[in-house]
Amino acid sequence: MRTSLLGLVLFPALIACGAAPETSTDSEALGRQVSAVQGGTSDTKKANNFAVGIASRYGAVCSGTLIAPNLVLTARHCVVPPDGTAAVTCADTFPSRNVSPTSLFVTTEPRLRGAQRLYQAKSITTPSENGFCGNDIALITLEENIPDDEATPATPVVQFSMTDRTKIGGQITALGYGITSPNARDSGVRRIRQEINILCVPGDETYECKGAYARMLDSDKEFITEGYVCSGDSGGGAFDQESFARGEPYVLGALSRGPQTEDRCLAAIYSRTDAHAEMIIEAGVKAAKAGGYDAPAWLSAPADPTGDPQTGTVCDGETCTSTDATEAAPEMITTTTTTTGCSAAPGSASSGNLGALALAGVAALVVARRRRTA
Repeated sequence: MRTSLLGLVLFPALIACGAAPETSTDSEALGRQVSAVQGGTSDTKKANNFAVGIASRYGAVCSGTLIAPNLVLTARHCVVPPDGTAAVTCADTFPSRNVSPTSLFVTTEPRLRGAQRLYQAKSITTPSENGFCGNDIALITLEENIPDDEATPATPVVQFSMTDRTKIGGQITALGYGITSPNARDSGVRRIRQEINILCVPGDETYECKGAYARMLDSDKEFITEGYVCSGDSGGGAFDQESFARGEPYVLGALSRGPQTEDRCLAAIYSRTDAHAEMIIEAGVKAAKAGGYDAPAWLSAPADPTGDPQTGTVCDGETCTSTDATEAAPEMITTTTTTTGCSAAPGSASSGNLGALALAGVAALVVARRRRTA
């Protein structure tokens, strides 16, 4: 196995969805990059329709989790404009604007290509902090509700911490629409893998972050599991195994990125829902009002005070507004090298070229920081 290209990459699947609107010139290039749950099996169970696919006019495809009839949890890099220009590290920040919600569509169907029913996005909510690591999480509010007989939403962990071992176990289930290995060309099918071990949770003595795992994180708003997720699984949920098995899944986070070699997707890094509890709850309240349904149970109690109290940027239709104009600028991530923070993968040698994170819309292989990807 070659490890010279080992690094951290974002996990977008870059395929054109057959049922999505026509793509732009940029998306033609994106469409050639096809990057599902590694070692997973095809999942067509209606009971798992809370695991959704997200298609873009630009040709990109991500995964997500339905947490209310008209509200989807996903990764932030799935809703930023694809520029296809550079790699980034934890020292970098997200752009101030997201893509227009009118460019995004969601489906509960297990196959993205030729999906018969797509739900139009209405608005996008992202954290007010723009530092990449720890803030790679977003919420998409839909124009209409997904019917109860089509999908039952999962429950985001926002009313307690994922470190609460009376509620959360040590394994997750992963669901996503990505590829099955870094070199595969089989994205666009929902796949599932269960009993994936949690490896590192900041602040959790049971899963203490040590060594290379600690160096992969630059924020306590993330956690690490064993791999088995690849490009295209971006934004997909990490579902607590015990609650998933009893048919009442808790979603712990949205997939952000992870290290990989040429032939294996390794550990996976997720943005924590409990660390963004206030943002998720505020979006949930607005979504319930817009959708005209009773608020789900996870909105009925005070959020864990460790959550992010700032909603940040909200895009509605073609218009985006930001709280940055009226609030003090958030503290940015200060990591300045690629050998700390989000850089090293378990067992890898230090390298100035490691730790690059491929932006949505670019190839999955990691290259030197600030060098264009192929």
